[in-house]
Amino acid sequence: GANTVTLTVTDQAGNSNTCTANVTVVDTISPTTIAQNITVYLDGSGSATISAGDVDAGSSDNCSIASQSVSPSVFSCANEGANTVTLTNIDQAGNTSSTTATVTVMDTVSPMVVCQNLTIYLDGSGSATITANDVDNGSTDNCSITSIDVDKASFSCADEGANNVTLTVTDQTGNQSTCTAVVTVVDTISPTAVCQNLTVYLDGTGAASITPNDVDNGSSDNCSVASLSLDNSSFTCSDLGANTVSLTATDQAGNQSTCSATVTVMDTISPSLALQNLTIYLDGNGQASITANDPDNGTTDNCSITGRTVSQTDYNCDNLGANTILFTATDQSGNQTSANFTVSVFYTQVKFLRS
Repeated sequence: GANTVTLTVTDQAGNSNTCTANVTVVDTISPTTIAQNITVYLDGSGSATISAGDVDAGSSDNCSIASQSVSPSVFSCANEGANTVTLTNIDQAGNTSSTTATVTVMDTVSPMVVCQNLTIYLDGSGSATITANDVDNGSTDNCSITSIDVDKASFSCADEGANNVTLTVTDQTGNQSTCTAVVTVVDTISPTAVCQNLTVYLDGTGAASITPNDVDNGSSDNCSVASLSLDNSSFTCSDLGANTVSLTATDQAGNQSTCSATVTVMDTISPSLALQNLTIYLDGNGQASITANDPDNGTTDNCSITGRTVSQTDYNCDNLGANTILFTATDQSGNQTSANFTVSVFYTQVKFLRS
């Protein structure tokens, strides 16, 4: 197209002047068109179609090829044999070049094969079979069909889902046609979930956890058990005793079954004692007492302490001095821990005599 250029002229004194001109760039070189001979086959309706790319063998242009066409491009039974076609290339400047190629149209009369999709179900052993007639949907031939075969007739758990099966129909002269049917293998048999009861013990933090394998007792499936899951796998002090959990077995097809197991949660960890010695003073009647909480200086348990006892709560003049007392802490599971502490008893009352 048109391009504006500027011409600048300068004399020896450095004086200069400019002017502009239009430079029109023109491409007059036609594309180089190269064609190749091809063979095409009529389809079941007796027609065949080609594209320009089918007969192009490397056409080129000094710039670029803008469009490409071939004529004729549609063939029928009337065109069997050699046909001359014209391949035309047009570049971006509109230059055109053409050449010819030979398109050989062939028709081989094969049976018309018709397939139908099929759904089959695995049995208890994880297998299923079909025959060629199961996927044939009325195949015909201009003469006669001598055999119908499928390339796959037996299926297993590994074939769950869609499977492409090829149906091959052969006529009396040996011409063959094939089609593909989708055989969908389905597993509708649920796993057999088998549970076993379990006893777990809370740890020092008052927690316990289990896995599905802990309560599984040999769950099985006609194919394979893909996953096991529990509705409850974590336990705390609030779960002490018998807990019913559900184990769900899921096979590779998503079929599920459940069973129940009893998870008995036990706490065998005794309280951890923290005691302090006590000093008490008899009152004016020579009496003093303590409670079980008095010597406790931070006794803890992984769950909770439900009882504290001391072997002696009341003291009198007979107990003056140091007394060794037994402290016992009991948690909610009945676990106990005992230890001694000292109760020092003093009498401090002073009598004043009148002189």
